[in-house]
Order: sequence, then C-alpha cells, then structure tokens
Amino acid sequence: MSDAPKRPVAKSLRILTDEVLDGFSLDQIKCRSCSGYGNCGFKSNYLKPEGGIASVCMRLRKQLQCERDGVEFDINDLM
Repeated sequence: MSDAPKRPVAKSLRILTDEVLDGFSLDQIKCRSCSGYGNCGFKSNYLKPEGGIASVCMRLRKQLQCERDGVEFDINDLM
C-alpha cells in the first residue's frame, strides 16, 4: 500500500464561486435529488470555499435564472 501513488483529493471539482451562484443562495439551487438518487444528469458538485462539497442542480439554477430574467424556461437549453 505504501507504493500506491498519492492523488489529490477532489482534483476534478471546481470551486463554488459567486459566478456559479449567480445571485442565488446555495439553499435555492442545491440538488434535491429529484430522480430519487441524485443521478438525473443536472447535478454538479463544487468545493465550498469554507470546506465541504456543494451539490448544485443546474436545471433548477437555469429555471430560476429564466424566472428572474423574464425568459421562458426550456430544458433543451441545458442539453
């Protein structure tokens, strides 16, 4: 086991920034496991600056952005 290469933890995760939040609170856009398992395809994980991982629902984020901006929500915009 001591010969195993050391990998950085969460190498592929991005940092949760104000740009990702886009004016919303994390509570507003966090993943709610709509599919029952959190594998719907719209979930993105980010590292929180204060520590821990945030699961953001990109579908919900886009829906809230559309409501805020007065644009019709189209799920196909995410695909």
